[in-house]
Amino acid sequence: MNIAGEGNTPLSLSFEIKKPELWSVDSPHLYTAHISVRSDKEESDQITVPFGIRTIEFNAKEGFLLNGKPLKLRGGCLHHDNGLLGAVALDRAEERKVELMKANGFNAVRCSHNLPSEYFLQACDKLGLLVIDEVFDQWQQAKRPQDYHQYFDEWSEHDMTTMLRRDRNHPSIIMWSIGNEIAERADEPTGEVIAKKLIATIEKYDTTRPLYRRSQRILGQKTFQLGKRLGKSIPQSRRFRLQLSMERIRERSRTFSRTSDVRQRICSQGSGTKLESD
Repeated sequence: MNIAGEGNTPLSLSFEIKKPELWSVDSPHLYTAHISVRSDKEESDQITVPFGIRTIEFNAKEGFLLNGKPLKLRGGCLHHDNGLLGAVALDRAEERKVELMKANGFNAVRCSHNLPSEYFLQACDKLGLLVIDEVFDQWQQAKRPQDYHQYFDEWSEHDMTTMLRRDRNHPSIIMWSIGNEIAERADEPTGEVIAKKLIATIEKYDTTRPLYRRSQRILGQKTFQLGKRLGKSIPQSRRFRLQLSMERIRERSRTFSRTSDVRQRICSQGSGTKLESD
């Protein structure tokens, strides 16, 4: 395609790859696209973009499907820092973090709670770790005085667009997250207005993935919208399961408390003391 000097022309190309090797968590095959710009037959700019070929689908009957096959997500919430190394994104540290997740049986992570480093996503592509890419920890309502709520109205659309345009070619990303523990509920006007605005931004740049939002005040919600393209919303009237989970958490807390009491008595009475557990 020819573009006049200092011109600006959106360009969309499509081509066919016959019998592609599909990207998966067990066989993360990657291709590389080479894009170059030439002026008077001389190359003035070029870029290489790794990408993978795969299909994703969510449905109520089979859950998540990767390349047409059901796959259970064994995931965790993974923060951006690297332990004692701090928040700096070191390439080898990012790759090692993905290696450790895979070695311990994980096949998916949710980023927490802001844009991950680009090399982290490259490592997920390379090693086969599925990603829910998350951009916000709060919207307009604050969790702490210096939170992102100060900048949300001015910068949220820009930051969301940055995430989408930077990350949409990563085959490891299966879902976009528009917020973590968000206080604005889906059944309140403010929460619905903001969610629709963020959804519109996502659909402007990517229609191939569903979206996700984690609510902080889920007990008060009537419904929790997982995303327009997933179809029906999930009713929150089924509180029995949640109540049962809370009871299990409380029971584990009581068990931990009893264990701690026994340990304290051992420390106070000496290692040679025989204790009977009730």
